[in-house]
Amino acid sequence: MAPFDKPALRWARLLAVPAAVACLGLTGCGERPADATQVAARVNKGDITVHQINFLLQQDRSVRPEQSDAAGRRVLEGLIDQELAVQKALELKLDREPRIVQAMEAARRDVLARAYNERLVQGVAKPTPEEVRKYYDEQPDLFKERKVYSLQEMLIDAPPDKQAWVKQQLASATGAKALAESLKAAGLPFMGTQGVKGAEQLPMGLVQRFAAMKDGESAVVSEGHQLRVIFVVASRSDPVAFERASGPIEMYLANLARRRAVDENIKALRSAAQIAYQGRFADGAATAASGATPASAPDLPAMAPVPVQIQVPDSSPQPVQLPMPEAAPAPASAGSAISPDLAKKGLGLK
Repeated sequence: MAPFDKPALRWARLLAVPAAVACLGLTGCGERPADATQVAARVNKGDITVHQINFLLQQDRSVRPEQSDAAGRRVLEGLIDQELAVQKALELKLDREPRIVQAMEAARRDVLARAYNERLVQGVAKPTPEEVRKYYDEQPDLFKERKVYSLQEMLIDAPPDKQAWVKQQLASATGAKALAESLKAAGLPFMGTQGVKGAEQLPMGLVQRFAAMKDGESAVVSEGHQLRVIFVVASRSDPVAFERASGPIEMYLANLARRRAVDENIKALRSAAQIAYQGRFADGAATAASGATPASAPDLPAMAPVPVQIQVPDSSPQPVQLPMPEAAPAPASAGSAISPDLAKKGLGLK
């Protein structure tokens, strides 16, 4: 695929949507004065400036310097289409419709909140080399003792009253194939996949658990009305040296520190503010008084494990994931794996 084709043009249009929404709230995007030397195109009475193009180009870090001219022309075409649509919207007075006014205000509030958070984290210190090394040493299952797993997963639609039965079937099943047959006999729908994943691609809460599992064993994760059953068909050791992991760890710790700074700041602002829940949301005051986090200010989700993306020297200028085998390793014991033909059919389901 060429670096800049029709999808790139659609990208430019979509990326420019927030600007268009915000623009509707002004006197008219096409009527703002612009320095003639900065005008890239004139559309009726409106100007599209080089600044607009550069702003959108900065949002895509994949654009290389030698591609900037071609990318700029593609973005300009998207901005011209956008400007024509904006001019028509203003002509039809769409900027006065209540739902459009709400959308513009929501976009404005989002931009301001993000700008505040970005300024807040500018002063967050970078992790020290000692902190990076400490994290590396404390996460051996992700680095020094990292494993690569050949996995078979089954996502089962199981209501709460059926989940105990599924776990019983799993305890007596000899593998994914046997469990699949039991589920089909019981009429419980499910989907199955298989693949190879490194430890860093597992949920954080499962990394240590999988490291202690033997080939042929399985784990069950409850996801509401679904159960995810993961079979470890086989595993192999594939450690990551500190020299290769230090960069991603530093980035991870820096992002974590910034997220914590934002979270702590918002909590402090909420504590200092006078917040009065009204109407059907009045029970929010009781929730806050009990110490629970109200739905309007959820805690940050648990951090995922640091993605171990390593700069491979003399092979690629871009960070790439650690090398994975092209095919799943052979299972350690017979009867614990799904046959390739069965896997291709989705564990027996068409």
